[in-house]
Amino acid sequence: MTRAVHFFSQGVKLSGLLRVPEGYGPFPTVVLCAGMTLTRDVWLRPNAEWLVEHGYATLSFDYRGFGESDGTPRCRLVPPMQVDDVRSALTFLSTLQEVDAARLGLFGVSLGASIAVATAGLDPRVKAVVAVAGPMDLGRVWRAYPGFEGFNAKVQAARQKFVTTNETTTIKLSRLLASDPETCRKIDTDAPQFPHWKPELTFESLADLFEFVPEQVVANISPRAVLFVAPENDKLIAGEELPSAFAKAGEPKRLITLPGLAHHEIYGSGAGFAPTMQAAGEFFAAHLIS
Repeated sequence: MTRAVHFFSQGVKLSGLLRVPEGYGPFPTVVLCAGMTLTRDVWLRPNAEWLVEHGYATLSFDYRGFGESDGTPRCRLVPPMQVDDVRSALTFLSTLQEVDAARLGLFGVSLGASIAVATAGLDPRVKAVVAVAGPMDLGRVWRAYPGFEGFNAKVQAARQKFVTTNETTTIKLSRLLASDPETCRKIDTDAPQFPHWKPELTFESLADLFEFVPEQVVANISPRAVLFVAPENDKLIAGEELPSAFAKAGEPKRLITLPGLAHHEIYGSGAGFAPTMQAAGEFFAAHLIS
């Protein structure tokens, strides 16, 4: 069963979809954390449906300023605010009779993995978190790109303009991720299928992204569990991002590598979907059901 739900995060109304498996609850429940600019079902609907088929309730939702959720400026992406949105989602779930509030997990992909790890590091209600292909120090990732200092100067100027005038401009996601043509091609091809998805973000909010370091709180997740899933040929996320976070995390923890796979292949019908969900299924079975 799937139904539309609404809840509030710091006074902002958020829109989501709750999926509940057949049978008698309450059920262990997983919040799906979408990636950069993605709305609730862009590329993650198959993951949610897989989890429901295996006995989990799931919540997919739009962060503030995106999709069908309220919030202005539109497309402003501030990671700590998205962490607050996920924590509000957990609070909302705890009020539902279908949900076992003692068995809550997070599943995040790309930037959603970063948000999931940061949330789990702050909120002990998260009993298990799966982080797929996500940066753990966004400044470290961006500084590795040629021309970062000049680009960052423009971002900081945009931040100053926002602070002094409340004016924003946006940058298209495909332009921002141009180092990975395959992912950009997927964005441009798939975006028309999702009318509520606007694949862009405010330029000044990149300053907030550059300052976001989920790795700083990853050790706080223990003794709760964390699984990292790293595509071997990820052109967007530096190869050491997830291993670095794994090294800092406490037990129980697991890191798996998807040999030969790229960032865009972890989604939907991509070659990484099956091994990712197999690993996630085993992980959640061990730490949310057992």
